[in-house]
Order: sequence, then structure tokens, then C-alpha cells
Amino acid sequence: MTFERSSISMHYARELAQTARQKALDDHQLLRMAGLDPELVEHSDDQRMTPLQFADLLQSYRQLSSDEFLGRTTHPCKNGTFALMARQAVNNRNLRGVYRHISRFYDLFTDDLEFHLIEEGEQARFELKLARPELDVARFLSEYLLLIWHRFPGWLVGGFTPLIRAEFDYPAPPHEKEYRLMFPCEAIFDQPVCALVFERALLDQPLVQTNETLKQHLHNAPLVWVTRPSFTSHYARRVSNFLETRLQQQGSLSDSSMDAAAEALCVTTRTLRRKLTAERTSFQALKDDLRQKQAVKLLNHRELTISQISLQLGFSDPAAFSRAFKQWMGKSPKDYRNG
Repeated sequence: MTFERSSISMHYARELAQTARQKALDDHQLLRMAGLDPELVEHSDDQRMTPLQFADLLQSYRQLSSDEFLGRTTHPCKNGTFALMARQAVNNRNLRGVYRHISRFYDLFTDDLEFHLIEEGEQARFELKLARPELDVARFLSEYLLLIWHRFPGWLVGGFTPLIRAEFDYPAPPHEKEYRLMFPCEAIFDQPVCALVFERALLDQPLVQTNETLKQHLHNAPLVWVTRPSFTSHYARRVSNFLETRLQQQGSLSDSSMDAAAEALCVTTRTLRRKLTAERTSFQALKDDLRQKQAVKLLNHRELTISQISLQLGFSDPAAFSRAFKQWMGKSPKDYRNG
């Protein structure tokens, strides 16, 4: 995975910061809560943020505003609404039931938007309409909702649901190239309505997730929605979850070994190594992927020294961290921070 494919345009950070200012919230506090430098966000066009930073940014905005619709509707959507919907959705029999439940749930809850599942011939469409699209000028909410309603239902059935196309009821935006990273299909603009279009037969897929697995999924949201998924890599996902949880709980990856991961997953180290090899990855590759994302985030905290960041990421010394970072980003941590 290239860094671009595991990173997100700073456009979204600027848009959310602008919304925070319009809502009389502290936009600098919002950005710092996500480990982003306000000056860098406002004045850099070529810098990108990690999915972890973007997830923290979304969480921080919801924490400050108590609005799951991100300030882009007439009425705010209280925190916890999605979780309530999800706990009911997981009890459906198949994907069709999930999309119908989403439509009914939000129809009862709000007049600010509508969802519709339409089945025509061999295709199905899940449509989104905003009551006041002028409140979503930058299309932030439209993109975010369609992203969620592709990835969350796909997770429920245990597969990366293939899309035929994604349709949008507005002209192609300046950040159009980001759509190739968000939606694995052709994006068509200037359409009558926003919609995800896929094969109708996929609606018969049974749900494989449970209330127990949903708890972990909600705990990891919205990171699991804004990270490009790989639903077929079962053990890779579980190891990634283990590493992210260890980092959150202990603030360091220094003692996150493969033996510890195998114990947490209730398998032997040998079995885990074999499973990851079958999924064309390794424990070290997964650990380095998280290290890369976290390193970019921590380098925005200028009060942290390179040595402190190196220690937190579990490297043996700063030189080892610098070598690894240069392989990831093409420049040293110092040069990246200065840039």
C-alpha cells in the first residue's frame, strides 16, 4: 500500500475546522485534539493526514458539537444515534434487511435526510437525499454518509461489497481524485440523486456479524470506516485491532510482540504466522503500517522529540526510526517535520 492510498487529503480537515468556526467552536482545539497542527492544515496544500488522524478529527468534532451529522443539517444528530441504529441492524437476516432498516430508522428520526433502497432489474440502488443540500456546500456529509453506508453494511456481511458505480448530485469537486480512494468504482457526477449502485443479488447475502463483534466495531469506529478495508484478511484485521488497542491503552508499541498478539487471539504463534502468510502479510508489516500512520501523527506534536516518538513506536533507537521513516516517506522525520 502506498502512502497516498493510506492517507487522506487535508481538504477534509480544513472543511471541518471551518464548520467548527461557523458553529462558534474552537477550531484550533479541534485540530490539536486530532494531533494536527492548525498552521499546517490551513497553509499546506500537499500535506496529507493518516486515517487515524482523520478518525480522531471526526471523533473530536462530535465530542465538541454533539452532532453526528457534522454541522451540515438543520438539526443536529445526537451522539449515540448511529450506535442505536447499528444494534438493531445487526439482527437483520441479510443485506436487504439492513438497508431497509437504515431507511426506516432515519425516516423516523429526522427530516434532514432520506435514504431509499430501490431494486430495479439486476441492480440495486441505495439513495441519499439531503433536505437542505446548501448546508453541505463542500459535500462533506454526502461523501461521509455514502462511505459509511458502503462500508458498514459490507462489514455486517463479512465482505467488501463490490459497487457498479457511485452517483453524486453535484459537479465533480476539486478533490475528485479522493473519490478513487473512497469508492472502489466509477464515480459519476451531476446526477439527479446521490446513490450507491450494486448487483441486486448481493442483497441476499446473510449477516455474519453478531452483537459481540459489533461492540468492537463500534469501539473502532470511525477509523474502520475511513481506512481502506480488506474484509478477506481475517487474521490481519484481528492483529491490527490488537495493535491499535495496545497503542491506545498503553501509549506505546514497545511490548507488542507477535507472541502477545497470538495469546490475545487465542492461537499459537506458529498458527498466527501461518495464517498471516496465507493472507499475504506478516506481523511486522502490520506493525510497521500502524507505526507509519502514528509517526506522521506524532510528528505534528512539536513538543515531542524524535527520540520520544521513536521510543513510543517501539524502535530500538532514533536511528532505526529515522531509517524506517525514510523508507516510508522518502525523507527523514526531521525533514518531514520541518516541511
